[in-house]
Amino acid sequence: WNPYFATPNRRQNYKIDRHPDWWKNYQEFTYNQMDELMTNYGNFDILWLDGGWVTGGDVHLDKLLNKVRTSTQLGLISVDRTIRGKNENYQTPERSIPETQLNNPWESCITLSNDWGWVPNAPYKSPTKVIGLLAEITAKGGCLLLGVGPTPQGTIEDAVAERLHVIGDWLRANGKAIYNTRITPVYNDGNVWFTADKDGKTLYAVYALPEGENLPETIEWTGNIPTGKMKMLKGNKTVKYTSKDGKVKVILPKGLKNEPVALQFTLKR
Repeated sequence: WNPYFATPNRRQNYKIDRHPDWWKNYQEFTYNQMDELMTNYGNFDILWLDGGWVTGGDVHLDKLLNKVRTSTQLGLISVDRTIRGKNENYQTPERSIPETQLNNPWESCITLSNDWGWVPNAPYKSPTKVIGLLAEITAKGGCLLLGVGPTPQGTIEDAVAERLHVIGDWLRANGKAIYNTRITPVYNDGNVWFTADKDGKTLYAVYALPEGENLPETIEWTGNIPTGKMKMLKGNKTVKYTSKDGKVKVILPKGLKNEPVALQFTLKR
């Protein structure tokens, strides 16, 4: 932007062909800032450029990536958001989840509240809701970026920390169903989402408990027929199940905590 003109939107507030020197200054300034970040502050995994109204090509992203990927950032992934091409190494649907599995790398960017930044008295999603979103996204082959905004004092609100701790506790017990998993052809039936171990034989079923509901006595799904023992990831408890005409019915132990459940079993071939 040029400070002499109004800024009605997020785009530059002048015509580039009339002021090529201003645009060149912007390009050089932005390139130099990215170059400083990539060469002076240790190792980075991802260079994530938000936006889309100014493209990585506008700020010489090709030149920067060619430089740092052969020197300081050998394994760097770049995300030129919403700009299709070689520098959008994965897609980033915002505040949404694709309807079906995608074969290309992607990540849903979803806020814990309704905003990216901090706002007072924000309504936060429950841990149950977040775990359900995580299960769906993982089953569809994506990653979840959960946005949390710090307060003006740079702290994380207690209400946020409490939710993150609950989600973390659940992942410590059930993370095998999420981390390092693969997609599987039959990946959903109702509230149940399926992921697969890298061996392709071990499957995980995550029951995404709907908000405000109690954990049912049984969980049912069609397809993904188990063989042998089935167990809960949390506590490593063996569970009973029946299988008939392609339908599976799992009997949950009594006295479980009212939270999403993750099961592990071997897929019948």
